[in-house]
Amino acid sequence: MAYHKTVLIIPPNDAEAVMICQLAQKLGLPVIESKQHHGASLDKGHDYVKEVTKGGYTQVIIVEMPGPKTEVRLRKRGIKVEIIDHHHYTGLSRAHDKQGKLLPSSLEQFLKKFRITDSRMMAWGFTPRLVRGIGIQDRGYVWALQDEGYSKKEIKEVMAFHDQLIAHLQDPKKEQRKKRLAQRAWERRKKWGEFWVVSTKADMQLRPALSRIIVEQVGKPVSLIILEYGRGLVYVQESPYALHLFERFGGFTFGLDRNWGHRNESGQKVLLSDIKKAIEVVQEKK
Repeated sequence: MAYHKTVLIIPPNDAEAVMICQLAQKLGLPVIESKQHHGASLDKGHDYVKEVTKGGYTQVIIVEMPGPKTEVRLRKRGIKVEIIDHHHYTGLSRAHDKQGKLLPSSLEQFLKKFRITDSRMMAWGFTPRLVRGIGIQDRGYVWALQDEGYSKKEIKEVMAFHDQLIAHLQDPKKEQRKKRLAQRAWERRKKWGEFWVVSTKADMQLRPALSRIIVEQVGKPVSLIILEYGRGLVYVQESPYALHLFERFGGFTFGLDRNWGHRNESGQKVLLSDIKKAIEVVQEKK
C-alpha cells in the first residue's frame, strides 16, 4: 500500500516513538520528525502546517504532540488529522476513547491501525514480543509487562531493547551520573503515608532512573512523590490520585492514569504541600 499522501508527525524522543519511526520506515510511510523533547507540541518550534502543505499530504497522523491550534489550521486546509496518543494534558484529554475506556499505548495503536502482524514484524527483522513489549511498558511500565504474562527473563530483554532503542539519544557519562544521583536521592527518601517522597536538586531528569531502582531493589510498584527541583518538575507515581491531581492542577498523566506530572513554570507552581493537601482531601472523602 502506498502512503505518499499520508505523513506521520512524531518526536522520536523515547523508545516507543523511536520504535514507531522504525516501523513507519518499513511501511514506507513518510515521517516528519520533531526535534522536541518530552512535552512536545505541534504548536511549538516549527511550522508543521507549512511543511505538510509543501509535501502535498492530504492526511496527517500526529503522535503524542498535542497542538489544538495547529490541528485546526490543518483541518481548515482540508487535511485529515488523526491523533495517536494516550495521555492527559492541561486542558486536553487524550487518554480515553469515546466510551471512556483507557486507550492502549501509542505503539499499540500504531500496530493496530496499520495491521502490523507478528509475521510482518518478523519479515522486517524485528522480534514481535519485544516490539509489543515496548508498547506495553510505555503504558504501564514493568508492572504492565508482568500483568501481560512476560517472564522475568522477557522483561529484562524488553528493557534491554528499550535501552538499545534510545542509546543514540543519550550520553553514557550523563546516564551514569543520573544513576548515581538517583541512588543518592532514593537513599534520602522520606515516608509520608503510603508514599515515599524523593527530592533532588539535580539539573537532569532522574525519574526513569528512580523507576529502574525500584524494579531492581523493590520488585513491585511503589507509590512515589518525586520532586525534581532542579528541573522544575513534580511527579506522583503509582497511586490512585493521579487523575484527581490532574483535575486539580493540570499537568499531564501517564501509565494507565496512575501517574501524574506537572512542570512548575512561573505562576503555575505546585508545591509538595499542595500535593499533600490535594491527596488528603480525597482520602478524607473515602
